[in-house]
Amino acid sequence: MKNNIIDRYDKNQDGEIIIKIYTSKIEDLYENYDKKSTFIKKDLKDDLENYLIESVEEIGNHPFTIDFYFDEKSDFTSDERLKNSIKEYFEYLQFLEHKNMKEELKNSLIFLIIGFVFVSISFNLTEHENFFYKLISEGAMVGGWVSLWEALATILIKWLPLRKNIKIFKKITNAKVHCF
Repeated sequence: MKNNIIDRYDKNQDGEIIIKIYTSKIEDLYENYDKKSTFIKKDLKDDLENYLIESVEEIGNHPFTIDFYFDEKSDFTSDERLKNSIKEYFEYLQFLEHKNMKEELKNSLIFLIIGFVFVSISFNLTEHENFFYKLISEGAMVGGWVSLWEALATILIKWLPLRKNIKIFKKITNAKVHCF
């Protein structure tokens, strides 16, 4: 199946896959709400961002270029600004994913500490014969294990998509961009 997906893309003379994007003019690639900003500071349209991410996911580890085709002829300066804005935008997305990873790690540590405290409380209360203490002990044990599970799930499961996104953003950041 993977080869069929790769066959959907054109390749250049160097064997690199070409991700082609067609639009009327460069301005069509950017969100309208920040019209006054320079290209480097503007956000790309969600459709373009999603298209690039999905394309890079599809092609995997194959080398690629991003080729933009415009109906209106653009000048060298605009082309260079576009190349820089693609690079800057996906570097910014990498920064955000790194920030999310740090936040997830911080939350995992908090859950880990809470889990150990609750499990410790549970072990200390198991010696008592009183019904109330046993109830608290069992509740603390369940709460502790739930908290420990959340810490482990965050580290083992939730980080994978974040790491995958960073890898994709890095590939797009480092891609060769051409304008025609």
